[in-house]
Amino acid sequence: MAHALLTFFCRFDKLTGDRRQKVSHSLLLNHSCLVPFDEYEPGNHNMKPPKVALHGQIEPDLFPEFVVVSEHMRAVIRTVSQIARFDANVLIYGESGTGKELLARIIHQKSNRREKPFIPVNCGTLSGDLFESKMFGHEIGAFTSAVRQTKGRFEQAHLGTLFLDEVAEISLLNQVSFLRVLEDGCFRRIGAENPIKVDVRIVAATNKDLAAEVKAGNFRKDLFYRLQVIPIKLRPLRERKEAIPYLVDYFLERFAKLYQKEKATLTPAAMEYLILHGWPGNVRQLKNFIERVFLTTSGPVIRQEDFPEDFLEEGVEQGLACVQGSPETKSTSSLLPSAAIEPLRTARERVERSLILTALQMTNGQRSKAADMLEIKPRTLRQKISDYGIEFRKTRKRMITESQADKREQL
Repeated sequence: MAHALLTFFCRFDKLTGDRRQKVSHSLLLNHSCLVPFDEYEPGNHNMKPPKVALHGQIEPDLFPEFVVVSEHMRAVIRTVSQIARFDANVLIYGESGTGKELLARIIHQKSNRREKPFIPVNCGTLSGDLFESKMFGHEIGAFTSAVRQTKGRFEQAHLGTLFLDEVAEISLLNQVSFLRVLEDGCFRRIGAENPIKVDVRIVAATNKDLAAEVKAGNFRKDLFYRLQVIPIKLRPLRERKEAIPYLVDYFLERFAKLYQKEKATLTPAAMEYLILHGWPGNVRQLKNFIERVFLTTSGPVIRQEDFPEDFLEEGVEQGLACVQGSPETKSTSSLLPSAAIEPLRTARERVERSLILTALQMTNGQRSKAADMLEIKPRTLRQKISDYGIEFRKTRKRMITESQADKREQL
């Protein structure tokens, strides 16, 4: 099947102040391709969530950091569109920083529960009695420090969605009480006699192989099957490198507005280095890196030499050869993975195509500016675009980059 690259952007600056605040609070950015999201206020559950269509694609104005640039991510979106309106439990797999919580929020926003609370819980911070107290709540006098009645997370999420991050960290003992709630829909606060009935949809997430945890005896099989009605896997950023230029552009624009500075751009060599980097922290690491380098670079152009030393050292550990202080206009061949062995022509074409796509994206498809950035003649750029089958189209709210072979594919 021919593949196309698709991404959406949100003009955050064109939202009104009230809508901008609501959108920023709904994003949890720390985003791969899908990302964290540190503006969220856990106590603000009465905020009316932004509206999202129940069918079709994710609204780009609401989730700009959910960048869809591969068949894998389009498959994720299709799955979400198909299952969001149903109450089936969802189990999201993915490394830290890949955007599991953002995806959980998208599922909630596209569901019939979108007007009700979305309650996130980090199971890795809960154990023993603390788990039951936080999840089920307690009555006054249930224990020494219980000076008032407290609702647990299940009760807070009634009629809404309960997001359980790091679900594999729940102890075997607590898994029993958790499973009971999933089966019966009832629980008791600590110190209470009467049961409480709740209607909650569970979206769980883990960075572990939960099936392997079951085999190892660390996770109950019956609970595993209860949670994994709909499994969704998010690939790490290193397997979705085509999203990096778009995420970088979004973050640069976002931080320019946040810190009231001129929006910066990256040189092609700097962008190529970011594309080749391994990003073990995924989109969260990329977001934090862009914020750091944006604030510490004095001019409007960010070069590879502006990158922090610890980041470059991490690249060396990953096998990226980087000549610090060398003029970036000379060559980008030093950015190729030092351990990679491939035909010279293949490597050259791969790097050239990536740089051309990056330059087109950075210049909004203006070929003359892209040619100047790449320091080649416009005629040469046109020829290479033709040779590589690159087509770059843009509209007001989305950009599509696809190969000539993809023209017949219906998106």
